[in-house]
Amino acid sequence: MTDDEPSELGREGVMTVTSNKTTPWFVVLLTVVTTAIGMMGFASVFPLLNLWVRDLGISHTQGGLLSGFWYLPGMLVALPSGWLFDRYRIQRVLLLCWVFIVAGIAVMAVAPSFWVLCAGRLIFSTGMNAHMVGAPKLVSTWFEGRKEAGLVMGLYTMSFPIGVFSSLNLLGRIGNDHGWRPAMYALAGITMAGFLLLFLIPSASPRLAQADAVRVRFQPLQLGRAAWVLSLGYFGYSIGTEAYLTFTPDYLAQHGYTLAAASATVGSYAWASFFLKPIFSSFLKRNNAPVFVLAASVLAILSIVLLLSASTSGMSPVVPSLVLGVSLALGMPSLYALPAFLVGHEKSGQVYGLYQLFYSLGFFAQPLVGYAIDKAGGYTSGYLVMIAYCVLGLLCILPFIRRNSEWRKSADQPQVAEVEIS
Repeated sequence: MTDDEPSELGREGVMTVTSNKTTPWFVVLLTVVTTAIGMMGFASVFPLLNLWVRDLGISHTQGGLLSGFWYLPGMLVALPSGWLFDRYRIQRVLLLCWVFIVAGIAVMAVAPSFWVLCAGRLIFSTGMNAHMVGAPKLVSTWFEGRKEAGLVMGLYTMSFPIGVFSSLNLLGRIGNDHGWRPAMYALAGITMAGFLLLFLIPSASPRLAQADAVRVRFQPLQLGRAAWVLSLGYFGYSIGTEAYLTFTPDYLAQHGYTLAAASATVGSYAWASFFLKPIFSSFLKRNNAPVFVLAASVLAILSIVLLLSASTSGMSPVVPSLVLGVSLALGMPSLYALPAFLVGHEKSGQVYGLYQLFYSLGFFAQPLVGYAIDKAGGYTSGYLVMIAYCVLGLLCILPFIRRNSEWRKSADQPQVAEVEIS
């Protein structure tokens, strides 16, 4: 790819692409399917970890390290990949990402030892972290200026639970019946299918002109303070809610639930999230997206408070899980819609890169929750850390509610989305 190469419109004939009204929805479908496949790779550790412990002789600490390798590559690839998606054809960069994804899963499938397994996980995570930057930009680009822009972000974020639950059920069943290696072989075949599906994505999107893309430079510090504050808020909300899902099954198990019942109880969040995302997202607009995130942060905090009080109030722990599901149905589509609302599609890839960069700090943030639990000898302190993360997300979204009318400045100003925080 060279600087003078057509970035988006190219030589394919834009009128042919844009005249087909079904093309944007086809792009959404392909993006959801490929992202769900990638999330299966992310979640493969969940059902197969016990088998790796048994067959490869690794410890649970090593298993935690293997899982944590998901975060590390994002610290290096998030910002550069965001710039690549802004500058070059999104489809081509995604294909490059999926070379890493397919190769990483293949290495994991044939791994003879723990460290080879880790190498495969790192290769996979490098590609998937970059994919998580480009996929939302691809969807938002095709729906720029359309009333369905919020809805498609809700549909896109549905790929996360689809992938995780597919991994738990499909890979878990294959692993239980035939072993972890056949399960990884199956995943390798599925990821190869995902790679091939990317060739069906039209390489010409209807909104971005070649001149716009060529002008985009790698200048994350010039995105404006608002982009960094929003990314910090995404970090707080994502890490807080993810920690709830990570630690609550063990919390319930310590309160008399079987592990299967505890996992099912926590997993009930997905039902609320899955079915409510399309409904909430259909009402998502630029002027109410920050309000949605604010409401989601409050609901996330409420779910933790309800869980801690359930033992004394007699409330079923399913209730706080459902509340968390409502929170995620409101919060995640809104957070993924905001970068395009904030800086426009020309630079939204770099904001999604900031998202992934801050999210990668979960490699350090998640262990703080576990440390708080171990240090205090109980879960209350750990849940207080989760609340603190969610409060961080809440505080970071407040400037966008106060100064919503000043999000975007004229295109000739270097800081497109400066929001003054007082």
